[in-house]
Amino acid sequence: MFRVLTLLDRLFDRVLLALAWLAAAIFAAIALAIPVNVVLRNGFGTAIYGLLELIEYGLLAATFLAAPWVLAKNAHVSVDLVVTALGPGWRRLFEALANLMGAAVSAVFLWYALEAAARSMARGSMVRASFIFPEWWLLSIAPLAMALILVEFLRRLLRPAAAGDRRLMGL
Repeated sequence: MFRVLTLLDRLFDRVLLALAWLAAAIFAAIALAIPVNVVLRNGFGTAIYGLLELIEYGLLAATFLAAPWVLAKNAHVSVDLVVTALGPGWRRLFEALANLMGAAVSAVFLWYALEAAARSMARGSMVRASFIFPEWWLLSIAPLAMALILVEFLRRLLRPAAAGDRRLMGL
């Protein structure tokens, strides 16, 4: 049983890492496309069709896709000034409460994101701008990310940080 959980744990970490790499590739593509578009527009009087829209969709996707990995690495912004001043027992309690609250919030977000994507799919809603595609394609990114974030919060609850483990905390 422990071996299966370890395999699932590793698989989950690999999924998070793959999504983080995908997010990094999206951010890199955006960073490269903007100056190329500026040169094309100013030097040749043309531009990349729909680039602004693609950048908007890319920022949305990359942010949501990277979020579970950021949480797993404890690399998100956190204000831990008070918590770090507490003793180890209190610190673990506050960490558990924060993880429980995070799991609850991500579960609620997951529910509503799934509902919005399902409603969009059922209605056949389309995004009609530079590109035309089903709206649920965009809306499906949030439920995926929230499901992974929920699992990560549950993992953190089941495997709390060891005493003295400060992860990436602090100023």
